[in-house]
Amino acid sequence: MSMLKATLPSLAFLRSRWLGCPLALMLTSTWALAQDKRWGPGEAASDYGYRFHDLFWLITILVSVAFALVVILLAIPVLRDRERPGHRASFDHGKSLHDKRLTAVISIVIFIILDAWVLVIAMQDLREAHWALPDAEDPQTYRVEVLAQQWAWNFRAPGVDGEFGTADDIITINELVVPKDRPVSFNMSSKDVIHALFLPEMRMKMDVNPGSINKTWFRPITAGDFTILCAELCGFAHYQMSGKLRVLEQGLFNEWEAEASKLASTAFDADDTEAQWAWDWEK
Repeated sequence: MSMLKATLPSLAFLRSRWLGCPLALMLTSTWALAQDKRWGPGEAASDYGYRFHDLFWLITILVSVAFALVVILLAIPVLRDRERPGHRASFDHGKSLHDKRLTAVISIVIFIILDAWVLVIAMQDLREAHWALPDAEDPQTYRVEVLAQQWAWNFRAPGVDGEFGTADDIITINELVVPKDRPVSFNMSSKDVIHALFLPEMRMKMDVNPGSINKTWFRPITAGDFTILCAELCGFAHYQMSGKLRVLEQGLFNEWEAEASKLASTAFDADDTEAQWAWDWEK
């Protein structure tokens, strides 16, 4: 029993030191994100992508600060009231009026700074960007119909004639080619289950539901090859449902579109009903 009493103060001291582990982990993670872009969300490649990038870092900073404050508030009574030579451990259940007021103030501050502030910014970004669908009648708008299935992305562009359901429609699987600096508008549906079209570099993600047409858009500002993913668990081969997004300068895109439309017209087979899945564009 005497040995147990002798070890209790040292164990209490060790427990107090353990409180620093979560804070150290948080600081280390923040430093890693700042040092290496591979650990962060990467640079946005669409014109409204910066909004989600800024919101991501705002939430990360606010949550990190709130976490650090909570750790400090927990560490103070643990260190102050722990058992140590000449001091007996003391504790209460936090039922005093002072404790209740402190809890209420902290909760209100966190709600206003974290929840309400982030909600206002997020709703503004949605209204000004994500929900601001481009005019489908604008010739600058590049329209794409998307038909998702287990486990592939079917893309259909109208070709040089600008009409869906014609012989020169450009149909691709798991690869989408779009022009740079022009709005790309999607009409999307699914053949089977719920999928989600996710273009991480474009900061664009939208569910794709069977029996309905969902709409979304983005405007690429960087040429190159990017990732297409499915962000909804859609079956055992969900992990294989990926593809490539190619963004071309307008001149190169015009050449590609003309050649792709020509090849599509040559290969068109009116009896291939499986390929005739186009629908009238929904504005």
